[in-house]
Amino acid sequence: MVKNHWKSTFMKMQKRTNLVMQFSSFLCLKEESSSLITYWKITPELEQNMKQLLDQQEILAEEDDLIAQEFLEWLRDNQDNLKKKHLIAYLQESCFFATKKVYQRFKNCWNIFTWQDYFQWANLLLASPTKLLAKYNQSLRYKLTTYARSKIESQLIDRAYQYMGWERASDWGLLRQLKSGTRKKCLQIIGGLKDSDLEKYLLVWECFNVVYSSKTIKKNQKLPPPSANHFLKITQEYNFIVKNKGANLPNINQEECNLIISNCIEFARQYCSPKILNSGEYTENLVDQVSVNVREEKELQKEEYNQVDTILTNAFYELDLSQKILFELWKGLQLTQTEIAEIMGVNYGEFVREQYQVTRQINSTRQELLEKLVREILADSQITITKQKFKELKNPLDQWLQEYCKEVLSQKITEIYQLLSDNEKLTIMNNFQEKNFTDSDTLNHDLNPLAKKLKTKLTEDYQLFFPETNHINLCFVHLVEDWFINNYPNFI
Repeated sequence: MVKNHWKSTFMKMQKRTNLVMQFSSFLCLKEESSSLITYWKITPELEQNMKQLLDQQEILAEEDDLIAQEFLEWLRDNQDNLKKKHLIAYLQESCFFATKKVYQRFKNCWNIFTWQDYFQWANLLLASPTKLLAKYNQSLRYKLTTYARSKIESQLIDRAYQYMGWERASDWGLLRQLKSGTRKKCLQIIGGLKDSDLEKYLLVWECFNVVYSSKTIKKNQKLPPPSANHFLKITQEYNFIVKNKGANLPNINQEECNLIISNCIEFARQYCSPKILNSGEYTENLVDQVSVNVREEKELQKEEYNQVDTILTNAFYELDLSQKILFELWKGLQLTQTEIAEIMGVNYGEFVREQYQVTRQINSTRQELLEKLVREILADSQITITKQKFKELKNPLDQWLQEYCKEVLSQKITEIYQLLSDNEKLTIMNNFQEKNFTDSDTLNHDLNPLAKKLKTKLTEDYQLFFPETNHINLCFVHLVEDWFINNYPNFI
């Protein structure tokens, strides 16, 4: 871990636009006037090979992401050191943006990891591209760079938390950190639970995670104990699911709920010994896994994606306005569920008022979209889909929702931008080029009129209430930043 903390923690990167350079150069860091700057270093061997592939028409000078997907498909079944290096080189920008986002997220919480630390970790993850991208699925047609960036972000976050050690977590924080698969193993191995007792404990644990969220936690403090009202709501949520979702389990009272959660804490502490955590078991269940394991010819994949995209687009269009707003805030703007409850609670109180209600609505809407997708895509087929595969479709659906909702908001940004004067547009470009929208711990909306105007538009169009918090403002800034990167890459 690098000990130095540079005066300038904001990093810029010149985007590569030449195809040969995209697959032949690596992002390097160097010190200049007590700051770090980035530059691209070309590897002659890769440059020569890339030119040769183009000259011999072994690859076509088409969209760069499609070439990268071809390399990945080849590497999944064959050994080719040059293609591996080309793919690693191409995904350097995903490393940069993932590093930037994770560093921005944690820099005010933990002052022990530098930008360089995260960037080095990101490149270590990228050193095995087929492992990092093992579950990338072309059939849903989201960009390889977008997927790689998402995977690197989630694994950087996981590595940071692992490095800090779970002993820092409170009892309540530990319950929230363990993933569903780990919870089940914990209760089976340590608690010796099975059958209905196991299902009851798992459901109570899930309800705890859904209901309990502290608004008072700051920086790296431990989560405080839940209040009596939290335990009441956990009990109510459990009994609600048992009654309405057909779960063949008994109702519980608040006292029994408290006992079950206390037992879960004891089991979790025993299970999460350093020996078990170091085994890497936790890292096997990372966020944003895409599990559809189909590899077909490109034309068929494109046809399948178009069908899926059309079905989901129509299904999303038919949702209630409140459902659309929720997903635009969650997947498009990437606000937390607690923030969404506060934002929507003012004028959409019958829909959501608290965080656990947001979770319930997300799960319900997901189920609604998946049912429509499966029903239409298999309408004329003899194929049936298993319950397990149905569950596995949730993550590809989330990826589609994120792409779709970001595109919806990006269109709004485009509309706003087109209405600006030439001077306003020039000011935005200059500010982005010189300072970047996130180059400040205290956000100044005068430096980012697009984010300010988007926030105003959503407030007026949807009748929302956005609290003035740094994180909410930062989410608007990041969305506009992504829009700018996609539309004006030469200004990065």
